[in-house]
Amino acid sequence: MKVIKDLIGGSKPQPIELPYNGDQDVDSVTLRYAGSLAKVVDGGEINTGVFVTFAGDGTAMEGIIGILEEEQPITGNYLFDDTTYGFTYRKITPVFPSTIIEAEYSLKDAAGTANTDSGASVAAAGTDLVTGDAQTADMMIGGWIYFVTGSNAGYLHYVSDNDTDSNTLTTAVVNAVVAGDTLLCIRPPMTRVLDFDATYTGIKSRMDDSDCADIVLGLATYISAPGVAKTKLSRAMHDGLKIDNARFFHQFTLPGSTTLENVWIHGIKSS
Repeated sequence: MKVIKDLIGGSKPQPIELPYNGDQDVDSVTLRYAGSLAKVVDGGEINTGVFVTFAGDGTAMEGIIGILEEEQPITGNYLFDDTTYGFTYRKITPVFPSTIIEAEYSLKDAAGTANTDSGASVAAAGTDLVTGDAQTADMMIGGWIYFVTGSNAGYLHYVSDNDTDSNTLTTAVVNAVVAGDTLLCIRPPMTRVLDFDATYTGIKSRMDDSDCADIVLGLATYISAPGVAKTKLSRAMHDGLKIDNARFFHQFTLPGSTTLENVWIHGIKSS
């Protein structure tokens, strides 16, 4: 993930050095990647002091403060109460509720684990994509499906409607899609939820709404590909096209919620 700009300040916030340890309870020996979201340890989880840690540790996405701008290696990371070594400061770009973030619907996360979706099917020349997952009706209207593998690989389709177990594609698929084929489910521009991947550096494709627990305010979705300049996804321009090796991005803010706070507006939980 990366910061694009701030809606209030205009230019993007500048990184600051903050005490960071990639785990909140132990001297971290886990690789934490540049571009991963970071949070502040809350009052109810304080065992070793208050500092910045990996967004997926403890209560995931609670107390978001920014994006880690430098990799944390697997050695040399110590808590405030370490008996021998001092704490490490690392560069964090603050993420305010007004800060625009961009993340990719990547095929794999930073650790190499697949981020793609599967389980959907549609007959050749069909438009009814049976998802194989439970969906909330109408939540995918304005979204996109991009097929990564299978006989329909490379084709991009706009979603004009959805019910609880299928998506209506505006243009018919050329070739059949079977449940074993992988795809990317690009959620609508102003989506309310995403599923960040295990490294919290990108977006994991999920047709099942229940898997999308990361609260966002979506703003726009983008595409880029070899020979295709990065641009906003457009039904008029992109629907039904075969675009090999395409990449997809979502821009959003993290305003926080009553349970998953952004510390810059909600503060830190004291208990």
